[in-house]
Amino acid sequence: MTTTISLIGAGSMAEALIAGWTNPANRGRYHHQIKVSNRSNDQRLNYMSHTYPVETTRDPERLIQQSDIIILACKPKDWQEALEPYQDYFTPEHTLISVMAGISTADFEAFFPFSLPVIRTIPNTSAVVNESMTPFAAGQHLTEEKLQAFRELFLDVGEIEQVDEQQMDAMTALTGTGPAYIYYLMESMEKAAVDEGVDPELARKLVSQTLLGAGIRVKSEDIPPKILYEQIMSPGGTTEAGFRVLEQKQVQPSIMACISAACTRSRELGSILSPSDTAPPSKTKPKHN
Repeated sequence: MTTTISLIGAGSMAEALIAGWTNPANRGRYHHQIKVSNRSNDQRLNYMSHTYPVETTRDPERLIQQSDIIILACKPKDWQEALEPYQDYFTPEHTLISVMAGISTADFEAFFPFSLPVIRTIPNTSAVVNESMTPFAAGQHLTEEKLQAFRELFLDVGEIEQVDEQQMDAMTALTGTGPAYIYYLMESMEKAAVDEGVDPELARKLVSQTLLGAGIRVKSEDIPPKILYEQIMSPGGTTEAGFRVLEQKQVQPSIMACISAACTRSRELGSILSPSDTAPPSKTKPKHN
């Protein structure tokens, strides 16, 4: 059975998912099964339709009623405004998947006048290369059949892990924003290499493979990272010399504070856009396909 997908929002996260789903590695499974819309940026939609095998449309009936899964990929502050033009075209047969920070499944469920299956996720842009880590929390109306359809869809862009929704703000800070912090670290390593006379192109290759190998090892071996970095350090050696600087600069506490700040911001977004701020549900009866 073919799963049809519509995305409301055409930003970086939406593009990362589309790039992963239309990757030839997926054997073209989702080619010509994806529709994309946004509020007003025609230039962005034109780019999407010329770059990927997707259909762009702002026709609510076509976007919603001809798809099984609707993915909301706009900015959290805009979620109600983004959904309103399409609200009356949803039915209980649809599944709404949020890829936004802060907004709870209960917020979305309260927005609709019927029991809509909702999934809250936080993928990351590594979906482009089918290596996203996507934690998710299920709403109260999600059936096993719809959960399985979600699993198949998001496993095609990486790995997934179901968590309690109370953990989703921490997931946002860790896996959703985490790649940005890794890229920042990589940039720092590349700059240091270039300062030492390494060719920039070679520096990027060295750094990317080094981090890739370290990540694969942590993932594949049941050994804490602390043990792994201690294995590399010999007394009076080069690694120890570098670690002295990291400790002096309090790099580890800074990274922990960085994750904590992102988590706090995710909670703030949820609080600002709480159910009490949700627009009243439409009184229109749901249309059925």
